[in-house]
Amino acid sequence: MVEKENYYLLLRSFDEDLDADNAEKLRDALNSSEELRAEQERILAIRNMISSRKVSFKPGFRDRVLNRISEEHHPQFIKPDFNQTFVNVFKKVALTGVAAIVILLLSIYYSSSRLGVDTIVGDPYSDESLVSYLLYENIDE
Repeated sequence: MVEKENYYLLLRSFDEDLDADNAEKLRDALNSSEELRAEQERILAIRNMISSRKVSFKPGFRDRVLNRISEEHHPQFIKPDFNQTFVNVFKKVALTGVAAIVILLLSIYYSSSRLGVDTIVGDPYSDESLVSYLLYENIDE
């Protein structure tokens, strides 16, 4: 297994000139490691194969790439239409609310057989009211 430090020195040596210390360290590593020399040969073969290929791009490729890069630096955010979103949400909530009110009124009507203001809000002075029980004073005592 090739040491990472030596492997990175090998990779750097292909693209830049190493300082004296690093160049000597790489030479020593190459002399002592058959595996590192094999890796060097493999990398050289790949670089030669890539360099021998002729690559061509369609006209305008450079401009398209640069435009795309400039768009990435200034992304365009799509702003949602707040009014339309609000109307859609309001319709859903209003429909649910109306359905709840209708169900409540139907349950009140079925429980008391009539539908009036007193039935809906209740009679605050009836004997069934908790407030009436709490405020009731026993006069007999």
